[in-house]
Amino acid sequence: MTRTRSAYLCLLPGMALISVFLIVPLGYGFWLSLHAFNGIIVGGWMGMAHYRAVLADPGFQSALRHTAVFAMIVVVGKNVAGLALAVLVSLPLRGVRIFRTMLFLPVTLNIIVIGAFWTYFLSAARFGGLLNQTLSAVGLGGLEQSWLGTPGIALVTVALIEIWRWAGLHTLMFLAGMQAIDPSLYAAAKLDGANAWQRFLHVTLPQLRPIIYVSTLLALMGAFVRSFDVVWVLTRAGFGTQVVVTYLYGEAFRYGHFDRATAMGYILLVIAAAISLAYSAILKDEDPHD
Repeated sequence: MTRTRSAYLCLLPGMALISVFLIVPLGYGFWLSLHAFNGIIVGGWMGMAHYRAVLADPGFQSALRHTAVFAMIVVVGKNVAGLALAVLVSLPLRGVRIFRTMLFLPVTLNIIVIGAFWTYFLSAARFGGLLNQTLSAVGLGGLEQSWLGTPGIALVTVALIEIWRWAGLHTLMFLAGMQAIDPSLYAAAKLDGANAWQRFLHVTLPQLRPIIYVSTLLALMGAFVRSFDVVWVLTRAGFGTQVVVTYLYGEAFRYGHFDRATAMGYILLVIAAAISLAYSAILKDEDPHD
């Protein structure tokens, strides 16, 4: 009993910090979403009126669709790129250490630097856009686009830049997982006549299951709740790239609808949590070790 009390006492500082900086703000924010609130003064009780208004708002519905498309591209892209690059940098190639460092470099760059580079690189040829100039130079001028200014293309372009930005982090995660795999598993598979592709499918991928789970959750949360910076810096949420977090920002700081914006934030939180829980439940049901 004494040891149990000591353990709880050790947990108290952490629990207090979580309560002060996470649970209390979440609870207070939800309380604000149930009232009229202009960012300074809390008005009368509104109940679920803000939530009903947000769900019926065509602008929010459009932003939610854009968020879903953005999330699908980013989640798949980060995992596929991260795994493919991890396999590549795990090979005994000359200069692979330098290549690993270069892969992680975009993760360390400031979003303003990333935005300035890609905006210049993808701008129209007449404005010095290197990609369009290259396409024109090799006879593919018909493929020239306003990559960040064309609805339908801009959102995909922003998603690809987001994948490029974080691919290095996911590569390191997959690489660490691959290095932790018992070499005897590969040796046994090789003795059974498995080729390199079969060893990857039946040894590497199953052993990377926990890494894939964590990588997917990180990519999913990033796409839903941390996409503001890359979207805003590259397109200012225009040209069909309006996602929920940028729409929320506009409602709060452009129009002063802090109460509606707060409701949007909690709706997005519930959607992201539901998807994460569903994904976790599906993986748990499929896990043969459970």
